[in-house]
Amino acid sequence: MDFTYRGRCWKFGDNIAVDGDMMPLEFALQRETRLEVLGPHLMGGLDPDFAKKAKPGDIIVAGKRFAQGNPHIQGLLGVAALKLGLVVESIPRGSFRNAINAGAPILPRCPGVTGMADTGDALEVDFAAGRFRNLTRCTEAQFEPLDPSLLETIAIGGWKAKVLARVAKMKAAAG
Repeated sequence: MDFTYRGRCWKFGDNIAVDGDMMPLEFALQRETRLEVLGPHLMGGLDPDFAKKAKPGDIIVAGKRFAQGNPHIQGLLGVAALKLGLVVESIPRGSFRNAINAGAPILPRCPGVTGMADTGDALEVDFAAGRFRNLTRCTEAQFEPLDPSLLETIAIGGWKAKVLARVAKMKAAAG
């Protein structure tokens, strides 16, 4: 997997909720996990047309407590469905785990990043190295990258794909 994303910035502020802002609560209540169902609803509480406008490789830049509230995975699965990256000032632990489990590339601790980009800016983010470049402003910042084991989980497509691969490997070894 190429952990360098190049695309448009979609900037959101602080305290973006999983339920309501990122994804309708009904999908969590229904335990919906199909990417093709969730993707079209991503960020619909803030911008009903977001999923139609965002393109694979685009990057959501958000402030403090991104994906707050109940740690439902549906909003983060929506990010993965649209093949977007996440660069956030902070994220609650449960939602951070859900981003990894969903297979969504993320830089979770990027203080001040919302001041470094605006919606529409051209960005390049290397999630493996923690490098954030705003190509529109000709600026660059370095943030703490994810641990390689977390990048491995994202690269394979999230927790489910990782478990299935591990089970297949165990079965093959057992003969």
